[in-house]
Amino acid sequence: MLHTISPQDMREMERAFLDGTGYPSILLMEHAAQAVADAVERYASRGSRVLFVCGSGNNGGDGCAAARIWMQRGGRADVWLMSSPSKMKGDAGANACLLNVCGANMTILYGEAPQIPEDCAAIVDALYGTGLSRAMEGAALSAVQRMNESSLPVIAVDIPSGVDGATGQTLGGGQPLAEAVRAAETVTFHRAKHGHLLFPGRMLTGRLTIADIGILPEWDGAQGIDVLEAADAAAMLPARAQDGHKGTFGHVLLVAGSEGMSGAACLAAQAALRSGAGLVTAACCAPVRIPMQTLSPCAMAKVVCGGAVLDAGASMKLYELAQGKQALAIGPGLGQEDGTWRAIAQLAESDIPKVIDADALNLLARHGGRVGAGTVMTPHPGEMARLTGADVRAILASPVEYAQQLAQDYDCCVLLKGATSVIARGEDVTLNLTGCDAMSTGGCGDVLTGVIAALMAQGMTPMDAARAGAYYHGLAGEDAARQRGSRAVTAWDVCEALRIE
Repeated sequence: MLHTISPQDMREMERAFLDGTGYPSILLMEHAAQAVADAVERYASRGSRVLFVCGSGNNGGDGCAAARIWMQRGGRADVWLMSSPSKMKGDAGANACLLNVCGANMTILYGEAPQIPEDCAAIVDALYGTGLSRAMEGAALSAVQRMNESSLPVIAVDIPSGVDGATGQTLGGGQPLAEAVRAAETVTFHRAKHGHLLFPGRMLTGRLTIADIGILPEWDGAQGIDVLEAADAAAMLPARAQDGHKGTFGHVLLVAGSEGMSGAACLAAQAALRSGAGLVTAACCAPVRIPMQTLSPCAMAKVVCGGAVLDAGASMKLYELAQGKQALAIGPGLGQEDGTWRAIAQLAESDIPKVIDADALNLLARHGGRVGAGTVMTPHPGEMARLTGADVRAILASPVEYAQQLAQDYDCCVLLKGATSVIARGEDVTLNLTGCDAMSTGGCGDVLTGVIAALMAQGMTPMDAARAGAYYHGLAGEDAARQRGSRAVTAWDVCEALRIE
Protein backbone atom coordinates (compact mmCIF):
# COMPACT_ATOMS: atom_id res chain seq x y z
CA MET A 1 0.00 0.00 0.00
CA LEU A 2 1.28 3.45 -0.84
CA HIS A 3 1.48 6.02 1.95
CA THR A 4 1.52 9.73 1.25
CA ILE A 5 3.35 12.24 3.41
CA SER A 6 2.62 15.88 4.12
CA PRO A 7 5.20 18.45 2.99
CA GLN A 8 5.77 19.49 6.60
CA ASP A 9 6.39 15.92 7.74
CA MET A 10 8.69 15.40 4.77
CA ARG A 11 10.79 18.43 5.71
CA GLU A 12 10.99 17.40 9.34
CA MET A 13 11.89 13.82 8.50
CA GLU A 14 14.54 14.89 5.99
CA ARG A 15 16.11 17.26 8.51
CA ALA A 16 16.16 14.59 11.23
CA PHE A 17 17.78 12.14 8.82
CA LEU A 18 20.50 14.60 7.81
CA ASP A 19 21.19 15.69 11.39
CA GLY A 20 21.11 12.17 12.76
CA THR A 21 23.31 10.51 10.16
CA GLY A 22 25.58 13.27 8.90
CA TYR A 23 24.50 12.40 5.35
CA PRO A 24 25.45 15.29 3.03
CA SER A 25 22.38 17.26 2.03
CA ILE A 26 23.86 18.08 -1.36
CA LEU A 27 23.98 14.34 -2.08
CA LEU A 28 20.20 14.13 -1.56
CA MET A 29 19.88 16.94 -4.10
CA GLU A 30 22.10 15.04 -6.51
CA HIS A 31 19.95 11.89 -6.21
CA ALA A 32 16.83 14.00 -6.85
CA ALA A 33 18.42 15.63 -9.89
CA GLN A 34 19.42 12.25 -11.33
CA ALA A 35 15.78 11.13 -11.10
CA VAL A 36 14.61 14.31 -12.83
CA ALA A 37 17.14 13.89 -15.63
CA ASP A 38 15.99 10.28 -16.07
CA ALA A 39 12.41 11.54 -16.45
CA VAL A 40 13.47 14.13 -19.02
CA GLU A 41 14.83 11.31 -21.17
CA ARG A 42 11.32 9.91 -21.45
CA TYR A 43 10.32 13.05 -23.37
CA ALA A 44 13.52 14.35 -24.98
CA SER A 45 16.28 12.51 -26.81
CA ARG A 46 19.85 12.94 -25.61
CA GLY A 47 21.45 15.91 -27.28
CA SER A 48 18.18 17.88 -27.49
CA ARG A 49 17.50 21.26 -25.98
CA VAL A 50 15.60 21.41 -22.68
CA LEU A 51 14.45 24.46 -20.71
CA PHE A 52 14.93 24.34 -16.93
CA VAL A 53 12.84 26.91 -15.00
CA CYS A 54 14.42 27.24 -11.55
CA GLY A 55 13.49 29.08 -8.40
CA SER A 56 15.96 30.31 -5.81
CA GLY A 57 15.32 27.61 -3.18
CA ASN A 58 16.06 23.91 -2.95
CA ASN A 59 13.55 23.07 -5.68
CA GLY A 60 15.50 25.37 -7.96
CA GLY A 61 18.69 23.70 -6.78
CA ASP A 62 17.29 20.34 -7.87
CA GLY A 63 16.54 21.89 -11.27
CA CYS A 64 20.03 23.37 -11.63
CA ALA A 65 21.62 20.05 -10.75
CA ALA A 66 19.34 18.27 -13.23
CA ALA A 67 20.33 20.78 -15.94
CA ARG A 68 24.02 20.06 -15.28
CA ILE A 69 23.39 16.31 -15.48
CA TRP A 70 21.47 16.83 -18.72
CA MET A 71 24.49 18.64 -20.16
CA GLN A 72 26.78 15.87 -18.93
CA ARG A 73 24.63 13.42 -20.88
CA GLY A 74 25.15 15.42 -24.05
CA GLY A 75 22.07 17.62 -23.96
CA ARG A 76 21.67 21.38 -24.24
CA ALA A 77 20.27 23.27 -21.26
CA ASP A 78 18.60 26.67 -21.20
CA VAL A 79 17.99 27.86 -17.64
CA TRP A 80 15.58 30.52 -16.41
CA LEU A 81 16.46 31.64 -12.88
CA MET A 82 14.46 33.72 -10.42
CA SER A 83 17.70 34.93 -8.82
CA SER A 84 21.33 35.20 -9.77
CA PRO A 85 23.47 32.20 -8.73
CA SER A 86 25.56 34.34 -6.40
CA LYS A 87 22.46 35.25 -4.36
CA MET A 88 21.19 31.67 -4.01
CA LYS A 89 22.09 30.00 -0.73
CA GLY A 90 23.21 26.58 0.45
CA ASP A 91 23.09 23.57 -1.82
CA ALA A 92 20.90 25.42 -4.33
CA GLY A 93 23.50 28.19 -4.65
CA ALA A 94 26.32 25.68 -5.01
CA ASN A 95 24.52 23.88 -7.85
CA ALA A 96 23.55 27.12 -9.59
CA CYS A 97 27.14 28.39 -9.50
CA LEU A 98 28.44 25.04 -10.76
CA LEU A 99 25.92 25.10 -13.58
CA ASN A 100 27.09 28.59 -14.52
CA VAL A 101 30.69 27.39 -14.67
CA CYS A 102 29.59 24.52 -16.92
CA GLY A 103 28.42 27.06 -19.49
CA ALA A 104 24.66 26.68 -19.41
CA ASN A 105 22.64 29.35 -21.21
CA MET A 106 21.25 31.19 -18.18
CA THR A 107 18.62 33.94 -18.07
CA ILE A 108 17.61 35.72 -14.87
CA LEU A 109 13.94 36.71 -14.90
CA TYR A 110 13.12 40.11 -13.48
CA GLY A 111 9.79 40.67 -15.19
CA GLU A 112 7.85 39.00 -17.95
CA ALA A 113 9.31 35.66 -19.06
CA PRO A 114 10.62 35.50 -22.63
CA GLN A 115 9.28 33.21 -25.32
CA ILE A 116 10.32 29.58 -24.99
CA PRO A 117 12.93 28.66 -27.64
CA GLU A 118 11.26 26.98 -30.59
CA ASP A 119 13.62 24.01 -30.70
CA CYS A 120 13.10 22.98 -27.06
CA ALA A 121 12.00 19.38 -26.61
CA ALA A 122 10.79 19.60 -23.01
CA ILE A 123 10.59 21.87 -19.96
CA VAL A 124 11.53 21.19 -16.34
CA ASP A 125 9.48 23.05 -13.73
CA ALA A 126 11.72 23.58 -10.68
CA LEU A 127 10.26 26.86 -9.52
CA TYR A 128 8.89 26.19 -6.06
CA GLY A 129 7.92 22.61 -5.27
CA THR A 130 6.12 21.98 -1.97
CA GLY A 131 7.70 24.99 -0.26
CA LEU A 132 5.33 27.50 -1.83
CA SER A 133 2.77 28.94 0.58
CA ARG A 134 1.26 31.81 -1.42
CA ALA A 135 0.00 32.58 -4.88
CA MET A 136 2.65 33.20 -7.51
CA GLU A 137 3.05 36.59 -9.09
CA GLY A 138 5.40 38.57 -11.28
CA ALA A 139 8.14 36.73 -13.14
CA ALA A 140 7.25 33.35 -11.63
CA LEU A 141 3.61 33.58 -12.71
CA SER A 142 4.72 34.73 -16.15
CA ALA A 143 7.02 31.68 -16.41
CA VAL A 144 4.16 29.37 -15.45
CA GLN A 145 1.96 30.89 -18.12
CA ARG A 146 4.70 30.42 -20.72
CA MET A 147 5.05 26.77 -19.75
CA ASN A 148 1.31 26.16 -19.93
CA GLU A 149 0.95 27.97 -23.25
CA SER A 150 3.58 25.78 -24.86
CA SER A 151 2.74 22.41 -26.37
CA LEU A 152 5.82 20.91 -24.73
CA PRO A 153 5.86 18.20 -22.08
CA VAL A 154 6.61 19.64 -18.65
CA ILE A 155 8.39 17.61 -15.99
CA ALA A 156 7.65 19.02 -12.53
CA VAL A 157 10.16 18.67 -9.72
CA ASP A 158 8.48 17.40 -6.53
CA ILE A 159 5.07 18.98 -7.33
CA PRO A 160 3.78 21.28 -10.07
CA SER A 161 4.54 24.85 -9.05
CA GLY A 162 1.44 26.56 -7.73
CA VAL A 163 -0.08 23.41 -6.18
CA ASP A 164 -0.36 23.09 -2.40
CA GLY A 165 1.42 19.86 -1.49
CA ALA A 166 -0.84 19.27 1.51
CA THR A 167 -4.26 19.84 -0.09
CA GLY A 168 -3.87 19.68 -3.87
CA GLN A 169 -5.47 23.13 -4.15
CA THR A 170 -3.96 25.82 -6.31
CA LEU A 171 -2.58 28.59 -4.18
CA GLY A 172 -4.15 31.37 -6.25
CA GLY A 173 -7.61 30.13 -5.32
CA GLY A 174 -8.99 30.86 -8.79
CA GLN A 175 -8.58 28.95 -12.05
CA PRO A 176 -6.20 25.98 -11.55
CA LEU A 177 -5.09 25.85 -15.16
CA ALA A 178 -4.08 29.52 -15.09
CA GLU A 179 -2.25 29.54 -11.75
CA ALA A 180 -0.26 26.31 -11.61
CA VAL A 181 1.91 24.25 -13.90
CA ARG A 182 0.24 21.49 -15.93
CA ALA A 183 2.80 18.69 -15.87
CA ALA A 184 3.08 15.67 -18.11
CA GLU A 185 5.04 14.00 -15.31
CA THR A 186 5.95 14.89 -11.77
CA VAL A 187 9.02 13.44 -10.09
CA THR A 188 8.60 13.52 -6.33
CA PHE A 189 10.93 12.19 -3.68
CA HIS A 190 10.69 9.42 -1.09
CA ARG A 191 6.87 9.39 -0.86
CA ALA A 192 3.95 10.93 -2.71
CA LYS A 193 2.54 14.07 -1.15
CA HIS A 194 -1.18 14.42 -0.37
CA GLY A 195 -1.53 17.13 -3.02
CA HIS A 196 -0.46 14.82 -5.82
CA LEU A 197 -3.60 12.73 -5.34
CA LEU A 198 -6.26 15.28 -4.36
CA PHE A 199 -7.90 17.43 -7.03
CA PRO A 200 -7.02 19.66 -8.76
CA GLY A 201 -3.44 18.69 -7.90
CA ARG A 202 -3.97 15.18 -9.23
CA MET A 203 -5.10 16.60 -12.58
CA LEU A 204 -2.04 18.87 -12.78
CA THR A 205 0.50 16.26 -11.64
CA GLY A 206 0.30 14.01 -14.69
CA ARG A 207 2.24 10.77 -14.38
CA LEU A 208 3.61 10.47 -10.85
CA THR A 209 7.11 9.05 -10.33
CA ILE A 210 8.34 8.50 -6.78
CA ALA A 211 12.13 8.53 -6.61
CA ASP A 212 14.36 7.15 -3.85
CA ILE A 213 16.87 9.84 -2.86
CA GLY A 214 18.66 7.87 -0.16
CA ILE A 215 16.61 8.46 3.01
CA LEU A 216 16.71 5.28 5.06
CA PRO A 217 13.28 3.78 5.84
CA GLU A 218 13.91 3.63 9.58
CA TRP A 219 13.97 7.42 9.68
CA ASP A 220 10.46 7.67 8.29
CA GLY A 221 7.79 7.43 10.96
CA ALA A 222 5.25 9.83 9.43
CA GLN A 223 1.71 8.44 9.29
CA GLY A 224 0.43 10.01 6.08
CA ILE A 225 -2.58 8.74 4.15
CA ASP A 226 -2.97 5.25 2.69
CA VAL A 227 -3.52 4.84 -1.03
CA LEU A 228 -5.17 1.61 -2.12
CA GLU A 229 -3.47 -0.58 -4.73
CA ALA A 230 -4.64 -3.75 -6.45
CA ALA A 231 -2.84 -6.14 -4.11
CA ASP A 232 -4.25 -4.35 -1.06
CA ALA A 233 -7.85 -4.62 -2.24
CA ALA A 234 -7.43 -8.29 -3.17
CA ALA A 235 -5.89 -9.10 0.21
CA MET A 236 -8.93 -7.66 2.02
CA LEU A 237 -11.38 -10.01 0.34
CA PRO A 238 -12.51 -12.99 2.42
CA ALA A 239 -11.74 -16.46 1.11
CA ARG A 240 -14.54 -18.25 -0.76
CA ALA A 241 -15.15 -21.67 0.76
CA GLN A 242 -15.19 -24.41 -1.88
CA ASP A 243 -18.10 -26.09 -0.14
CA GLY A 244 -19.98 -22.83 0.45
CA HIS A 245 -23.63 -22.23 -0.42
CA LYS A 246 -25.90 -19.23 -0.70
CA GLY A 247 -26.21 -19.00 3.06
CA THR A 248 -22.43 -18.96 3.46
CA PHE A 249 -21.86 -15.69 1.67
CA GLY A 250 -24.30 -13.45 3.46
CA HIS A 251 -27.81 -12.09 3.03
CA VAL A 252 -28.26 -8.39 2.18
CA LEU A 253 -31.47 -6.54 2.94
CA LEU A 254 -31.85 -3.65 0.53
CA VAL A 255 -34.25 -0.85 1.52
CA ALA A 256 -34.58 1.21 -1.61
CA GLY A 257 -36.75 2.51 -4.40
CA SER A 258 -39.97 4.45 -4.79
CA GLU A 259 -42.40 5.16 -7.62
CA GLY A 260 -40.34 6.52 -10.52
CA MET A 261 -37.06 5.54 -8.81
CA SER A 262 -37.15 1.77 -9.14
CA GLY A 263 -33.93 1.79 -11.14
CA ALA A 264 -31.87 2.83 -8.12
CA ALA A 265 -33.08 -0.20 -6.17
CA CYS A 266 -32.47 -2.55 -9.11
CA LEU A 267 -28.93 -1.27 -9.60
CA ALA A 268 -28.05 -1.69 -5.93
CA ALA A 269 -29.54 -5.19 -5.84
CA GLN A 270 -27.75 -6.32 -8.99
CA ALA A 271 -24.45 -4.86 -7.74
CA ALA A 272 -24.76 -6.74 -4.46
CA LEU A 273 -25.30 -9.99 -6.35
CA ARG A 274 -22.37 -9.24 -8.69
CA SER A 275 -20.20 -8.63 -5.63
CA GLY A 276 -20.62 -12.04 -4.06
CA ALA A 277 -23.61 -11.81 -1.74
CA GLY A 278 -25.33 -15.16 -1.43
CA LEU A 279 -28.81 -13.66 -1.12
CA VAL A 280 -30.35 -10.24 -1.67
CA THR A 281 -33.83 -9.22 -0.53
CA ALA A 282 -35.25 -5.87 -1.59
CA ALA A 283 -37.74 -4.46 0.92
CA CYS A 284 -39.74 -1.99 -1.14
CA CYS A 285 -43.01 -0.25 -1.81
CA ALA A 286 -45.43 -1.82 -4.29
CA PRO A 287 -44.35 0.03 -7.48
CA VAL A 288 -40.78 -1.29 -7.14
CA ARG A 289 -41.60 -5.02 -7.03
CA ILE A 290 -42.18 -5.70 -10.74
CA PRO A 291 -39.16 -3.71 -11.98
CA MET A 292 -37.01 -5.43 -9.35
CA GLN A 293 -38.07 -8.93 -10.31
CA THR A 294 -37.75 -8.08 -14.00
CA LEU A 295 -34.34 -6.39 -13.98
CA SER A 296 -32.78 -8.29 -11.10
CA PRO A 297 -34.55 -11.66 -11.06
CA CYS A 298 -31.96 -13.28 -8.79
CA ALA A 299 -32.97 -10.92 -5.97
CA MET A 300 -36.08 -11.39 -3.86
CA ALA A 301 -38.61 -8.60 -3.45
CA LYS A 302 -40.73 -8.09 -0.33
CA VAL A 303 -43.44 -5.43 -0.50
CA VAL A 304 -43.66 -3.65 2.85
CA CYS A 305 -45.83 -0.72 1.78
CA GLY A 306 -48.63 -0.37 -0.75
CA GLY A 307 -48.05 3.33 -1.50
CA ALA A 308 -45.70 5.13 -3.86
CA VAL A 309 -43.03 5.55 -1.17
CA LEU A 310 -42.22 3.89 2.12
CA ASP A 311 -44.21 5.34 5.01
CA ALA A 312 -44.13 5.05 8.79
CA GLY A 313 -46.32 1.96 8.69
CA ALA A 314 -43.46 -0.02 7.10
CA SER A 315 -41.13 0.46 10.08
CA MET A 316 -42.01 -2.74 11.96
CA LYS A 317 -42.01 -4.88 8.80
CA LEU A 318 -38.56 -3.56 7.88
CA TYR A 319 -37.23 -4.25 11.35
CA GLU A 320 -38.54 -7.82 11.23
CA LEU A 321 -37.05 -8.40 7.78
CA ALA A 322 -33.68 -7.12 8.99
CA GLN A 323 -33.38 -9.82 11.63
CA GLY A 324 -30.84 -12.45 10.61
CA LYS A 325 -29.47 -10.40 7.74
CA GLN A 326 -25.71 -9.90 7.58
CA ALA A 327 -25.84 -6.41 6.06
CA LEU A 328 -28.27 -3.65 5.13
CA ALA A 329 -28.22 -1.16 2.27
CA ILE A 330 -30.52 1.82 2.87
CA GLY A 331 -31.27 4.79 0.69
CA PRO A 332 -31.08 4.49 -3.12
CA GLY A 333 -34.19 6.00 -4.70
CA LEU A 334 -36.21 6.09 -1.47
CA GLY A 335 -37.52 9.62 -1.87
CA GLN A 336 -37.44 12.22 0.88
CA GLU A 337 -40.89 12.08 2.46
CA ASP A 338 -41.00 12.52 6.22
CA GLY A 339 -42.83 9.23 6.55
CA THR A 340 -39.96 7.47 4.81
CA TRP A 341 -37.58 8.63 7.53
CA ARG A 342 -39.92 7.24 10.18
CA ALA A 343 -39.87 3.94 8.26
CA ILE A 344 -36.08 3.62 8.21
CA ALA A 345 -34.94 5.45 11.37
CA GLN A 346 -34.95 2.30 13.53
CA LEU A 347 -32.86 0.42 10.98
CA ALA A 348 -30.40 3.31 10.68
CA GLU A 349 -29.85 3.20 14.45
CA SER A 350 -29.48 -0.59 14.58
CA ASP A 351 -26.09 -2.22 14.97
CA ILE A 352 -26.51 -4.41 11.90
CA PRO A 353 -23.64 -3.68 9.44
CA LYS A 354 -25.03 -1.29 6.87
CA VAL A 355 -24.51 1.23 4.11
CA ILE A 356 -26.48 4.48 4.31
CA ASP A 357 -26.60 6.37 1.04
CA ALA A 358 -28.51 8.78 -1.16
CA ASP A 359 -31.99 9.75 0.09
CA ALA A 360 -31.37 8.13 3.45
CA LEU A 361 -28.47 10.56 3.96
CA ASN A 362 -30.64 13.51 2.98
CA LEU A 363 -33.32 12.39 5.41
CA LEU A 364 -30.73 11.94 8.15
CA ALA A 365 -29.44 15.46 7.49
CA ARG A 366 -32.96 16.89 7.77
CA HIS A 367 -34.22 14.95 10.78
CA GLY A 368 -31.02 14.32 12.73
CA GLY A 369 -30.37 11.16 14.71
CA ARG A 370 -27.65 8.60 15.03
CA VAL A 371 -26.41 5.63 13.08
CA GLY A 372 -25.51 2.33 14.65
CA ALA A 373 -22.18 0.59 14.91
CA GLY A 374 -20.83 -0.89 11.70
CA THR A 375 -22.24 1.84 9.46
CA VAL A 376 -20.70 3.12 6.24
CA MET A 377 -22.02 6.48 5.06
CA THR A 378 -21.36 7.24 1.38
CA PRO A 379 -22.12 10.91 0.66
CA HIS A 380 -21.15 12.82 -2.43
CA PRO A 381 -20.08 16.46 -1.76
CA GLY A 382 -23.65 17.77 -2.02
CA GLU A 383 -24.92 15.26 0.54
CA MET A 384 -21.90 15.99 2.71
CA ALA A 385 -22.81 19.68 2.60
CA ARG A 386 -26.33 18.91 3.82
CA LEU A 387 -25.00 16.67 6.60
CA THR A 388 -22.43 19.18 7.82
CA GLY A 389 -23.91 22.56 6.90
CA ALA A 390 -20.68 23.37 5.05
CA ASP A 391 -20.34 24.85 1.58
CA VAL A 392 -19.62 22.38 -1.22
CA ARG A 393 -16.58 24.41 -2.25
CA ALA A 394 -15.14 24.11 1.24
CA ILE A 395 -15.68 20.35 1.17
CA LEU A 396 -13.95 20.02 -2.20
CA ALA A 397 -11.03 22.07 -0.87
CA SER A 398 -10.60 19.90 2.27
CA PRO A 399 -12.17 16.49 1.59
CA VAL A 400 -9.98 14.56 4.02
CA GLU A 401 -10.78 16.84 6.93
CA TYR A 402 -14.53 16.81 6.25
CA ALA A 403 -14.63 13.03 5.87
CA GLN A 404 -12.76 12.61 9.16
CA GLN A 405 -15.05 15.07 10.94
CA LEU A 406 -18.26 13.41 9.74
CA ALA A 407 -16.88 9.99 10.72
CA GLN A 408 -16.15 11.35 14.18
CA ASP A 409 -19.54 13.04 14.52
CA TYR A 410 -21.45 9.86 13.68
CA ASP A 411 -18.90 7.36 15.01
CA CYS A 412 -18.89 5.46 11.72
CA CYS A 413 -16.95 4.97 8.52
CA VAL A 414 -17.38 7.67 5.86
CA LEU A 415 -16.72 7.29 2.15
CA LEU A 416 -16.74 10.76 0.59
CA LYS A 417 -17.23 10.11 -3.11
CA GLY A 418 -15.29 12.01 -5.73
CA ALA A 419 -12.71 11.71 -8.47
CA THR A 420 -10.39 10.87 -5.59
CA SER A 421 -12.59 9.22 -2.94
CA VAL A 422 -11.74 9.58 0.74
CA ILE A 423 -12.51 6.74 3.16
CA ALA A 424 -12.15 7.73 6.82
CA ARG A 425 -12.62 6.18 10.25
CA GLY A 426 -10.93 8.06 13.07
CA GLU A 427 -7.27 8.61 12.18
CA ASP A 428 -7.43 5.85 9.57
CA VAL A 429 -7.74 7.50 6.15
CA THR A 430 -7.46 5.92 2.70
CA LEU A 431 -7.62 7.46 -0.76
CA ASN A 432 -9.07 5.58 -3.71
CA LEU A 433 -7.83 6.57 -7.15
CA THR A 434 -9.74 4.16 -9.39
CA GLY A 435 -12.62 5.36 -11.54
CA CYS A 436 -13.02 7.80 -14.40
CA ASP A 437 -15.26 10.50 -15.84
CA ALA A 438 -17.46 7.85 -17.49
CA MET A 439 -18.92 7.23 -14.02
CA SER A 440 -20.37 10.74 -13.88
CA THR A 441 -23.82 9.41 -14.59
CA GLY A 442 -26.89 8.73 -12.49
CA GLY A 443 -26.99 5.44 -10.62
CA CYS A 444 -23.27 4.79 -10.14
CA GLY A 445 -23.56 5.63 -6.46
CA ASP A 446 -26.35 3.04 -6.13
CA VAL A 447 -24.01 0.44 -7.60
CA LEU A 448 -21.38 1.31 -5.00
CA THR A 449 -23.94 0.91 -2.22
CA GLY A 450 -24.70 -2.63 -3.35
CA VAL A 451 -21.03 -3.53 -3.64
CA ILE A 452 -20.15 -2.38 -0.13
CA ALA A 453 -23.20 -4.05 1.43
CA ALA A 454 -22.33 -7.35 -0.25
CA LEU A 455 -18.75 -7.21 1.01
CA MET A 456 -19.92 -6.53 4.56
CA ALA A 457 -22.40 -9.40 4.29
CA GLN A 458 -19.43 -11.66 3.50
CA GLY A 459 -17.75 -10.65 6.75
CA MET A 460 -15.57 -7.68 5.86
CA THR A 461 -15.24 -4.81 8.33
CA PRO A 462 -16.99 -1.57 7.34
CA MET A 463 -13.66 0.16 6.66
CA ASP A 464 -12.30 -2.67 4.50
CA ALA A 465 -15.62 -3.11 2.68
CA ALA A 466 -15.69 0.62 1.90
CA ARG A 467 -12.08 0.63 0.72
CA ALA A 468 -12.29 -2.50 -1.41
CA GLY A 469 -15.76 -1.55 -2.63
CA ALA A 470 -14.58 1.84 -3.84
CA TYR A 471 -11.56 0.26 -5.52
CA TYR A 472 -13.44 -2.42 -7.47
CA HIS A 473 -16.32 -0.07 -8.27
CA GLY A 474 -13.82 2.32 -9.86
CA LEU A 475 -12.16 -0.49 -11.80
CA ALA A 476 -15.55 -1.48 -13.18
CA GLY A 477 -16.10 2.07 -14.36
CA GLU A 478 -12.73 2.08 -16.12
CA ASP A 479 -13.50 -1.26 -17.75
CA ALA A 480 -16.93 -0.07 -18.90
CA ALA A 481 -15.33 3.04 -20.41
CA ARG A 482 -12.85 0.93 -22.35
CA GLN A 483 -15.68 -1.18 -23.72
CA ARG A 484 -18.13 1.57 -24.61
CA GLY A 485 -16.30 4.91 -24.51
CA SER A 486 -16.66 7.45 -21.73
CA ARG A 487 -19.79 9.16 -23.02
CA ALA A 488 -21.81 5.99 -23.55
CA VAL A 489 -21.40 4.36 -20.13
CA THR A 490 -24.43 3.92 -17.89
CA ALA A 491 -24.56 2.75 -14.29
CA TRP A 492 -25.86 -0.60 -15.51
CA ASP A 493 -22.70 -0.98 -17.62
CA VAL A 494 -20.62 -0.34 -14.51
CA CYS A 495 -22.60 -2.93 -12.59
CA GLU A 496 -22.17 -5.53 -15.32
CA ALA A 497 -18.42 -4.81 -15.47
CA LEU A 498 -17.85 -5.61 -11.79
CA ARG A 499 -15.06 -8.16 -11.26
CA ILE A 500 -14.24 -8.70 -7.60
CA GLU A 501 -11.53 -11.30 -7.16
